[in-house]
Amino acid sequence: MGTNSKFNLGINLTGDNDLDRHNIFNYIIENFTKDKTEAEILVLAATFLGKDTKTIFNEIRVNPEVLVPVCLYLMSEEKIALSRRNEIGNALLKYTDAHARKIDDKATRKPLYNFTLEYEKALYTKMANSNVEDILVTFPFYRIYYTQGLIYEAMADYTKAFVMYSKAHQWNPFNPKPILKILEGLKYDGRAQDLLRLSMWYLQITYSAPNISAALRYAGYALYLDGKFAEAYAFYYQAIVYQDGETPARFNEEITSVLTALKKDAPYELSRAQIKKLFAYSKFKPYPSEIAFDTIRPLIINHYTKGNYVDAIRYATQYVIFRPNDDKIMRILKASKLNLD
Repeated sequence: MGTNSKFNLGINLTGDNDLDRHNIFNYIIENFTKDKTEAEILVLAATFLGKDTKTIFNEIRVNPEVLVPVCLYLMSEEKIALSRRNEIGNALLKYTDAHARKIDDKATRKPLYNFTLEYEKALYTKMANSNVEDILVTFPFYRIYYTQGLIYEAMADYTKAFVMYSKAHQWNPFNPKPILKILEGLKYDGRAQDLLRLSMWYLQITYSAPNISAALRYAGYALYLDGKFAEAYAFYYQAIVYQDGETPARFNEEITSVLTALKKDAPYELSRAQIKKLFAYSKFKPYPSEIAFDTIRPLIINHYTKGNYVDAIRYATQYVIFRPNDDKIMRILKASKLNLD
């Protein structure tokens, strides 16, 4: 790239390495979001970092306000070589682990969490009955650990990936992305009890039909591993009820295994009364969580009141599937759609 050239959207490259680095990194921070980036700029930016993990770590340590977000973008850009993304990720990981210890040492309330979404913060407030701001940290622990987990997984280092997903889940226990990754690992290892516990946690905190179906399916598999075949079938049966679109890979194979264990030739119907009786004395039940829907109801009303119709529709579309008799939310959903037309 020549002196005084202009790269893409207004980045002036002068030939002065330090100045160009400053301009590119600042452009990334000012213009990019996790959903909107430009691959060419990120590929170029990666060349302005140190040549190895140790050097990059020292650069992050000196200027974390700039390099933490920049490195996160670089780690996610697939046009950058995986080995280079891993170097950058390991440097950021080293800084992040040290930063986590510092924050933990200073904390007056524990544990600390890195919630990023409105729903996650509202759900914590609902479940803990306390102010989310007291335990909230803004440093992107969740995204860093999850993104590095994706890198390790792409490198087929599944043990390290599992550790990263677990750390991401520790910082943000409400986000489904690391939960699904951990569930897959537990399923692969055949860890029935851990799989059941986490899938039931997943079922408790999610409000969307696809996520509810996934949680039920993992719980069903855990019960199958534990030899509780009738209960496993009930969970799979409920998963089908809430499934939106095509069934996931291996779903038919899994439910066939359950039916074989039950000595059944074909799937059979279960009434609500039968399911209720089957789980009458169990703490694990194949139903969506009421607390999740209690959490999103005021969010729907608030968004509608403020004229945020897209967000109101996003929540309400899922809400009315499970609470179709809530006339107020049904009216809000209908009115929000009309206001967007």
